[in-house]
Amino acid sequence: MAEDKAAAPKARALGPEEKDECMKIFDIFDRNAENIAPVSDTMDMLTKLGQTYTKRETEAIMKEARGPKGDKKNLGPEEWLVLCSKWVRQDDEEEILRAFKVFDANGDGVIDFDEFKFIMQKVGEEPLTDAEVEEAMKEADEDGNGVIDIPEFMDLIRKSKNALKEI
Repeated sequence: MAEDKAAAPKARALGPEEKDECMKIFDIFDRNAENIAPVSDTMDMLTKLGQTYTKRETEAIMKEARGPKGDKKNLGPEEWLVLCSKWVRQDDEEEILRAFKVFDANGDGVIDFDEFKFIMQKVGEEPLTDAEVEEAMKEADEDGNGVIDIPEFMDLIRKSKNALKEI
């Protein structure tokens, strides 16, 4: 029951890689490149990640993230990082699963071409062509069924992290 629920998770310091990952997610929510993430979208994301709160708890969480004078409808990058610091976990597998749920926009349990293209366009520095996105998706789609499922997504993220470590 909601009343027995502990307060929102305590914030912890984010490392540089975690900040980068959080900001990549922020960029996805910053649809109009205005350097803001709508609170309503943010709360939808938290719900998809399994975080359920009462209206009062939600207001307290958002108030803490945005500060006493912050915009009630949007979060800026620094406010986003405060919010992120409460949910970033050490457990790599859980973190990857959470990211998968965010990127699986329609909630069908797989990432299709359009969802993957959206991700690739947002996290890349330069826009990718459909052919480039298709090639990247083929690499990630290990069973060749045209979508990326959770195990394939986990492999993709782990490979990406390992590649970055080697650079």
